[in-house]
Amino acid sequence: MKPLFKLILCLAILQLAAGMPATAAQADRPAGAEAEVRALLTMLERQRANAIRLRDTATLRHLMDRQYHHVESRGRIRSKTELLTAIEREDLRFRVYEVESMEVQVLDGGSAALVTGIFRSQQAGAAARHFRARFVRVWVNQPDGWKNTFHQTTEIRPAQDDCPCN
Repeated sequence: MKPLFKLILCLAILQLAAGMPATAAQADRPAGAEAEVRALLTMLERQRANAIRLRDTATLRHLMDRQYHHVESRGRIRSKTELLTAIEREDLRFRVYEVESMEVQVLDGGSAALVTGIFRSQQAGAAARHFRARFVRVWVNQPDGWKNTFHQTTEIRPAQDDCPCN
């Protein structure tokens, strides 16, 4: 019985990861509705990027969920309040902040979405360096609209030929 349970669990995880509908009701959902959600979230992602670059905390506050968590590339975690405060104090200022590519996966019958992609940025200031990273963001559909509840970034660095890890 245990091998059967493991098989069912693996199939359920693969089904979720592939973005396949988990129920017959989701399978009947019109493809057009899902495309509309993807288009809306793509627009919201671009709004978010512009708001980060322009330090538009009002827009960011509106786009972010109350329970928002922001995990930076070095592992630092900030809450919604901590991130907005850093932007307001100009601890985080960007000369460039652009989404290069993104993919939107609508989940759970349209109540949530996973957005993955690549962005590039350059902070303002004399010692600013170019930064390119992959991102993962989770959006949830709430009564007052889509809210970004989680953000995680991993820096993209050139491969090291002399890595002692091999």
